[in-house]
Amino acid sequence: MTRLAQWVAEVTPEGSLPVFLAFNAPFDWMFVNEYFYRYLGHNPFGHKALDIKAYYMGLHGVSWEETGMRSVSSRYLDNQNLTHHALRDALDQAEIFRRMLVAAKTKYKGETQ
Repeated sequence: MTRLAQWVAEVTPEGSLPVFLAFNAPFDWMFVNEYFYRYLGHNPFGHKALDIKAYYMGLHGVSWEETGMRSVSSRYLDNQNLTHHALRDALDQAEIFRRMLVAAKTKYKGETQ
């Protein structure tokens, strides 16, 4: 956990705060939070988590039932399933979210907020 906290600090741009991102973030965050507190006494992410499924739901206007990996993967990961190997899944989830951000920029380009 020390190495992970150090890595988070190294890759977080100066003046920014890290945000925990995951496919089903509420589930994963509770474990990560527990281990950070158990072994380090703090969580470098704080209470900031972004759920890929919820972002997908908002971006595409679909129901929660349509946010499973099958739906998301068909659009953003060439129908590839998560392997349940921690590093591979983290990389795949990062790629899904990167592609979603590109889609969001394209979808909302030129709109004022």
